[in-house]
Amino acid sequence: MPVAEARPAPESGSLRDVVLGVTGAVIALVSLGAALRPTPPRARSDRDAVAHVQLATGAVQVRPAETLGWQTTSRGDDVHESDAVYVPPGSEARVVFLDGTVLELDERSLVVIEPRRGAGRSITLRQGSVAGLAGTVPLTLTTKDGEATLPPESEARVDVTGGQLAVSVKKGKASVVAKGKSTDVEAGARVRLMDEMELLPSWPVTLASPEAHHRELFRGTRPSITLSWQGSVKGARVQVAKDRLFAFLARDVAVSGSELKLESVSAGVTWWRLVDGSGVPVSEARRFSLVEDLAPALRLPRPGEVVLAPPGTRVEFAWTPLPGVSRYLVEVSASQGFEPVAVSEVVSGTQVKLPVSLAEGNWHWRVRAADDAMGEALPSEAARFRVIHKAILDAPELLNPEIEVTPSRVP
Repeated sequence: MPVAEARPAPESGSLRDVVLGVTGAVIALVSLGAALRPTPPRARSDRDAVAHVQLATGAVQVRPAETLGWQTTSRGDDVHESDAVYVPPGSEARVVFLDGTVLELDERSLVVIEPRRGAGRSITLRQGSVAGLAGTVPLTLTTKDGEATLPPESEARVDVTGGQLAVSVKKGKASVVAKGKSTDVEAGARVRLMDEMELLPSWPVTLASPEAHHRELFRGTRPSITLSWQGSVKGARVQVAKDRLFAFLARDVAVSGSELKLESVSAGVTWWRLVDGSGVPVSEARRFSLVEDLAPALRLPRPGEVVLAPPGTRVEFAWTPLPGVSRYLVEVSASQGFEPVAVSEVVSGTQVKLPVSLAEGNWHWRVRAADDAMGEALPSEAARFRVIHKAILDAPELLNPEIEVTPSRVP
């Protein structure tokens, strides 16, 4: 019997390993892509909501529990227990709970809404900073280095920037636990955790206006913003930046009084604080937002379009999005001056099918941003469209147009 020729084992093994490795990598990439695919909203509807998003600028993300997929959230969306919320750079978010708890999330912040245990509400801060206002139940803000528990109606900011835990109390009090030690912090005071927990006095300078998280709508020319504070230190300077870490300063101005007027502030989120002559912060850092009031552009129905809409059907409206806006007011009227308004609906997103019953004839529609905190926004230009209840019959087509028809003579 002929003996089979032995092949070098290392080369055969190497080829087999390469093939198996490539196959495994492809399978892993496909699986990872499927896991990271945004989760459909309906996948979260089987759990009761515990909060809703009251403010979301930029691409604020929510990851439902037991998933790897992130999805963009907008104002009015529900938040559930075990959901994670991420605020990207240059953005901000506010989450309001059914028990009255309010979370103000700064940029680069990641929090997890923990399942309810006992009478209190618990939030885990993985990174960034958050201001929490406890509602009717205690609020615990937890980090990897410690936690701060706020009794009802108390407010504090927790920051884990740079690997350091810092807690500052604005209203009421907080109980801070870290490294096996516990301390009570009253309003105006703060604690910092480095090698050990250090209780610090209130800031030498107290910021007055604009208020924390102030948002202002403007049209055309960017408004001036007056910064004011109480208290002073030698060599005080006002620092202004577009990022929470003040890594890239937009302004660094020496001041001697108690206010500074800023001109031509760019739209979006702006941070400010006071430092001493050595650059050490002597006040908290606050942010304010300037939002340019732009009008959306209408897409559907197009100007002059004929819309087939029998009574009881849904009419589709669509428009272009505006930066930082997630809710819009759609108005429909038979009058070009929109007096009176036949349909007025606040919706999330940039398109909606409304179950409206419009009589046959000409109608006008427009849309504007809907943000209660900033007042009435600028409406889009009105577009006229025509509504019909029955389809218009096509003109008859002559099968043989060459046949000449002669009318009969009447005797």
